[in-house]
Amino acid sequence: MFDSIQESLTHKPSLYGDYNTRNSFISNYRAQVRGVMGGITFNKNFTVAISYNWLISEFNHINQEKDTSALKMRYVAPFVSYSFLEKKNLQLTVPVYLGFGQTFYQTKDKKKSNSHFILTYEPSMKATYRVFKYIGISAGVGFRMLIIGNKFVVENFNSPTYTVGVNLFMGDIYRDVKKRLVE
Repeated sequence: MFDSIQESLTHKPSLYGDYNTRNSFISNYRAQVRGVMGGITFNKNFTVAISYNWLISEFNHINQEKDTSALKMRYVAPFVSYSFLEKKNLQLTVPVYLGFGQTFYQTKDKKKSNSHFILTYEPSMKATYRVFKYIGISAGVGFRMLIIGNKFVVENFNSPTYTVGVNLFMGDIYRDVKKRLVE
């Protein structure tokens, strides 16, 4: 694997971008975390990028003042993704995120409480099947672990993660459009 990554790094990098939703659980309730990512890909099989992620599911908490607060989680995560199998239209990858951020409660008037630093580790495995030239479907499973958690927030963030999605291969679309414009 490391030889393959090292060989990939000798190729010219291309831009990488993504927007995704990772599903998981927080204290046994379904939760969704959105992410927007940007980085570079080497040889179409090794990606180095950074992502900004945030909890979009609503979890309410009654604080000491009897006010309702919403649970928030936000973090920046450098990540790498390695494609270890590419056969015909199937690609299997191992993305790994290491996130730095915070969890806290926030009232409707935007007052934060119990804010604290968190460090997440999210390894996973993802399969992508290219159905058409520019469109694919994907599914993945993994695990989110808080290496450093927020002892002031009662919810449990350690959880299996899963993704199911449709992929639009923008890089291929861009290359083909550019090629036609040049001709």
